[in-house]
Amino acid sequence: MPRTVKQGFVLRPLRTGVALACALLAGTVWAQGTAEQGFRLMTSGSGGNCVACHTLPGQTGVGSTFGPSLRQVGARYSADELRQWVTDARLIKPDTLMPPFGTTKGTNEPIRAQSILSFDEIGHVVAALQTLR
Repeated sequence: MPRTVKQGFVLRPLRTGVALACALLAGTVWAQGTAEQGFRLMTSGSGGNCVACHTLPGQTGVGSTFGPSLRQVGARYSADELRQWVTDARLIKPDTLMPPFGTTKGTNEPIRAQSILSFDEIGHVVAALQTLR
């Protein structure tokens, strides 16, 4: 499988994710979101629901340790890398258990005909993740 380097990280295109990988490599301009809206999505059971698997700094109540902590994730990854993790983490880490929030490509019988998060909502989540430094 060919590998392509973009801004210091490796994209591993899936057969079903080639269009998304091409859009990233073509330098698609991404929407900028707001951190406040992003954190609402990340903690919403009907939105991103990131707290179902990850702990967030400053989060109160029960936290999950199923996935890695999101502490300092904004310092470890660029906005483009964060966007890829949220949109379809399988392009970075093919064996991930993280669901693709920005696409239904390569999923089996999605309940909804659209992605979990919209393009704009992913922009908000990325803005929130960038504040975690």
